Amino acid sequence: MKAEDSADAASVRNAIRWGLLLAAVGTAGFRLPRLVHECQAWREAAGLGDSSDVGGWHSVLVVDLLGVVVVLAIGIGVFFLWRPKAKAAT
Repeated sequence: MKAEDSADAASVRNAIRWGLLLAAVGTAGFRLPRLVHECQAWREAAGLGDSSDVGGWHSVLVVDLLGVVVVLAIGIGVFFLWRPKAKAAT
C-alpha cells in the first residue's frame, strides 16, 4: 500500500510541475502580441523624435517584458526544482 501512495504522490507532483510550466508558457504567449505592439509603438515614437512619448512607451515595454520574464522564470524554476528525485544505484 505504501508503494501505491508514493506513486500517486509522484504523479500528482509531476502533473503540477507540467501544469505550472504550461501555464507560464501560456501566459507568456498570451502577452507576446501586446509586447510586439508596444515595441512597434516605441520604435515609431523614436522615429518621430517625440522624447516624452518614447520614454513612456519604453517604460511600458520594459515593465511588460520583465513581467513575462518573471513568469517564465518562475514556471521553469518550479519545473526543474520539483523534478523527481534520482534513484540511488544499488
